[in-house]
Amino acid sequence: MTRHYSFCVCSVLQEPRNIFLHDRDRHVRIGDFGLACKDILMDGHKSSSSPATDSSHTTGVGTFVYAAPEQLRGSHYDSKSDMYSIGVLALELFQPFGTEMERVGTLGDLREGKIPDSFCQRWPDLSKNIMKLTSKEPAVRPTATELLQSELFCSKDIVIHGLQRRVEEQEEEIMQLRRQISRLQSSDSSESVKS
Repeated sequence: MTRHYSFCVCSVLQEPRNIFLHDRDRHVRIGDFGLACKDILMDGHKSSSSPATDSSHTTGVGTFVYAAPEQLRGSHYDSKSDMYSIGVLALELFQPFGTEMERVGTLGDLREGKIPDSFCQRWPDLSKNIMKLTSKEPAVRPTATELLQSELFCSKDIVIHGLQRRVEEQEEEIMQLRRQISRLQSSDSSESVKS
């Protein structure tokens, strides 16, 4: 008999220092279960797509930056709160910070629904998903299954096509910049001749 296990990890655990890449395949491992909610494994007959709504989640602990708004209010929270934390983590993992102050400011802005423009330009699909994941409304946040089915986890062929399109766009931009440089150089040389 095969049992299907699913788990809902408390937001308490979701911060970069508790996430590890393991083995050559870089499997994700989560550490520091000291504050984890009890009954992590749900019985096999519970659906993995239905949110964990039991009251076993720890209330009022964890790191403020990663906590969902409903968690900070002390309201009941579930797997959608964990999805909020994943959104914060995604921004933090893909956005380099020069200082701790910059990190705090950017993650504070995220709580207000703002992502740096440079991040949105570089990672448009990820930005869109981070905005959904960090929505103040839990109902707007995708489930883990929905996130795994999003464009973030698409097939190799789709990724290759997207990268090819990006290269073509960059080549076109390079050509435009070369034309501008050429025009500027020719206008400089014509002004030099006049003087």
